[in-house]
Amino acid sequence: MALSIVLIPFILILIPTFLSSVFAVSPLKTDTLKPGQQLRDWEQLISADGIFTLGFFTPKDSSTSELGSAGLRYLGIWPQSIPINLVWVGNPTESVSDSSGSLSIDTNGVLKITQANAIPILVNQRPAAQLSLVGNVSAILLDTGNFVVREIRPGGVPGRVLWQSFDHPTNTLLPGMKIGFNLRTKKEVSVTSWITDQVPVPGAFRLGLDPSGANQLLVWRRGEIYWSSGILTNNGSSHLNLEVSRHYIDYEFKFDSNKYMKYFSYSIKKANSSVFSSWFLDTLGQITVTFSLSSNNSSTWISESSEPCKTDLKNSSAICITEKPTACRKGSEYFEPRRGYMMENNTGYYPFYYDDSLSAGLSDCHGTCWRNCSCIAFQAFPDGCQYWEKGSKFVPYDSFNSNLVTYVLDSVK
Repeated sequence: MALSIVLIPFILILIPTFLSSVFAVSPLKTDTLKPGQQLRDWEQLISADGIFTLGFFTPKDSSTSELGSAGLRYLGIWPQSIPINLVWVGNPTESVSDSSGSLSIDTNGVLKITQANAIPILVNQRPAAQLSLVGNVSAILLDTGNFVVREIRPGGVPGRVLWQSFDHPTNTLLPGMKIGFNLRTKKEVSVTSWITDQVPVPGAFRLGLDPSGANQLLVWRRGEIYWSSGILTNNGSSHLNLEVSRHYIDYEFKFDSNKYMKYFSYSIKKANSSVFSSWFLDTLGQITVTFSLSSNNSSTWISESSEPCKTDLKNSSAICITEKPTACRKGSEYFEPRRGYMMENNTGYYPFYYDDSLSAGLSDCHGTCWRNCSCIAFQAFPDGCQYWEKGSKFVPYDSFNSNLVTYVLDSVK
């Protein structure tokens, strides 16, 4: 993951950066997309007060620092002032292969990404049949970061909201966004991690409302409870770290229900355009609270993390994931990243096991290796994992494929 460093007095802040394609683009100088219009790959919508941007992007490759446009393209929303991280992705499971993509909205309120030599990608479904439209429709990017499809009645009067991105979060929770249980559809609304930092397909971790009714948030890892916030008040909780941000921001947490939804949301008291806040769930289940303070045409970005991992790591670069003790792992072991390759009994490159599950991420590879007493090392790929067993030897080699890291058990020399 690429890291942006923001230095403020006595605090060094590391903030994940995902965009690699915010370059020479042409904003439409509007926040609205109407039927008959197209938002092409190099164009952007800008919210009314210039807080958020919607456009196409390529996730940033952690091995590079320069901006570029090559790679798979996605529709996303990010803060306009500094594209520090994505807050929403419209097509996380279906990418556009090149820069031919364009977004449009039809008269039924359906958002669609068209592309050359491929079938269109639907961003949303057609509004329910019982909603008979009166007038036109349009899609508007709000200053809250919400992308809304709504009815426009005669005279330009805003009508009903037909669809909104806030009902379909990806890996980020914004002020005003609700997570919980939709009582009409019987579906859960939650924040879900990406599978990797470059692939926004839903990953192993999910942040949502405790279904027991307790006023707390939970993080699940592949369906099992991995972390809990503890009972949450406006001052935070014992497990949700808000110590730094509470010096600058007055949070207001809300656990509530109505005839449509039982939910949690948060807001910022006396919020204004000089404050931006987001809660980001990363690929290892860590929640990062990011906020910015703007003054004199400059922004200071500050970040703090709630770390579910309880492992006492001796190597700060090691993977920090809490695993259950097994017959061969006490819980204090860890896998550390090393540059080089594995050899089986000094005879050559030997994969112990390859899992070609398309949904496997780094945490999944880690968990599988952890539970297998013979496994001492692994590599994570976008389409699976590769493992090595006891008897294999790690050979350090700094020049070996700079993009490929082997995660080796700390006891292996």
